[in-house]
Amino acid sequence: MTASSVLGCSGKDNNKEGTPTATGSAPVASESAPAGSTAGNANQEVVKFSYLRPTWGPATYAKGGAYEKELFKQANVEIDVQIIPVIDFDAKINTILAGGDLPDVLWANGPLMERDRNLQEQGAFLPINEYLDKYPAVKEAVPDGIWEQLKAKDGNNYFIPNLIYPITPAPIMYRQDWFEKLGIAEPKTVDELVAALKVIKNSDPDGNGKNDTVPLTAGYEWSFKDLATAWKVSFNGWTPDPNDANRIIPSIANEKNIDFYYWLQGLYKEGLLDPEFKLNKEPNFAENKFNAGMAAVIATPWVSYIEKVTKLQKLDPNAKVGIMSPLAGPDGTPGGTRSVFPVDRGFYISAKAKDPDGIFRFLNWTLTEGSDFRRYGVEGKTYNVVDGKKVVIPNEQRETDYKGEQIEPLHFLDPIEEKLDWDSLQSDYEGAGIGDKFAYVKEKFAEYAKIDYPDWRDYTVASPADAELGARLWNDYLQPVIDSAIINKSSNKQQWLDALKKWSDAGGQKIIDEVNQLQTNKSKPDYVN
Repeated sequence: MTASSVLGCSGKDNNKEGTPTATGSAPVASESAPAGSTAGNANQEVVKFSYLRPTWGPATYAKGGAYEKELFKQANVEIDVQIIPVIDFDAKINTILAGGDLPDVLWANGPLMERDRNLQEQGAFLPINEYLDKYPAVKEAVPDGIWEQLKAKDGNNYFIPNLIYPITPAPIMYRQDWFEKLGIAEPKTVDELVAALKVIKNSDPDGNGKNDTVPLTAGYEWSFKDLATAWKVSFNGWTPDPNDANRIIPSIANEKNIDFYYWLQGLYKEGLLDPEFKLNKEPNFAENKFNAGMAAVIATPWVSYIEKVTKLQKLDPNAKVGIMSPLAGPDGTPGGTRSVFPVDRGFYISAKAKDPDGIFRFLNWTLTEGSDFRRYGVEGKTYNVVDGKKVVIPNEQRETDYKGEQIEPLHFLDPIEEKLDWDSLQSDYEGAGIGDKFAYVKEKFAEYAKIDYPDWRDYTVASPADAELGARLWNDYLQPVIDSAIINKSSNKQQWLDALKKWSDAGGQKIIDEVNQLQTNKSKPDYVN
């Protein structure tokens, strides 16, 4: 999940895996894609296409806004944008795909997912090799190794990946001023975290006399991915089998993962975890609650720190936001981060798109002549120039038409070299007026990155059994238990184990065996080096 600098500190950044983009010079168009061939050339016909994508921020995008008009003018493009809140995306996209009425450009999970791989093979999407050769800025935005991994069996590429930096911490942030007021030391272990949450629950940290502060909030289970590492869990991934180091097993079959879920259930039962967790379908409800001074602790992507501080200090100039270091687990296991494969969704071009060359001209423009616009937007509206540097204006300080939620739906592709650039980030912190916090956040990032708990499965090695049985077995046996395990107070570990046994007998064990047979390399992946 990636965030462009021009998006600033929008709600998108809060619930997405990615990291801010970098500064630096834009790629230079080569002879095969000269400046005159880009979408921004006034001599070219207007490029028109439809575009469907998820949105991580509030679904408040309104067509015809000032940013959209400026993009259309500069790029010589007209884009018919449709958005779906990310929480509903997978369910709704299945309906769209089943209907066969595809937009010209469609966000999807890509060939690592069986559904999308099947659609590729059925001819739903356009092979893009010739366009990658013609528009090298698009091709060069993605490392060769990733293009190779995403290549179809027929030798063609169909999918344009949305890249992310693989180390994307989701730490625990907290109201440091409230902790100091109540005499709570920053927790170092999960037990100390629970103790702190109990103090919060029985106190009135905001001083409103109502004792209604939410101790801990989060928008999704995924927000807890790094907290889960304290249980040696690769959240939603595969890890070595505790009983056989030469085998890997999915987290659903890992007892430590099950224990973590029921630890969260314990917080929920005691009123320490937000009662709206998993029930409120607004993607940013937890972020909004913390930013409004209604919650004391939040599990959230690290890129949301600027937003947290700036919004809270508008309400209370004395508000301080701390970032907990990785917590040690119940048995002393040191926490860290759950790294991710450096692709989070991406997009396809429909095989029926009327002007695929125009779409690629536009994409090429965003990475060449239009690179500054893509990254920074409009001077005075989304960024200012300070001492010769472009400094992003915080999202809450912008006019409505230039806020991140109006920009995100028009965003496409960022090159890999922009995924983590500390110089750019420092400028963002300085632009937000909290430059003194930059070194602190960078240090916390390094603490999380020190110990990695990745997904050990290689999804480019397809499992026929998983493709045939995986979705049905999940829906029939595991989803009803796992989806409600945290908030169903009567749920228990034995129910999970019973569902797991039924899943295993119905074909789940076959999936595990086949994955282990086909994936011969079971070494720990390293997505950074």
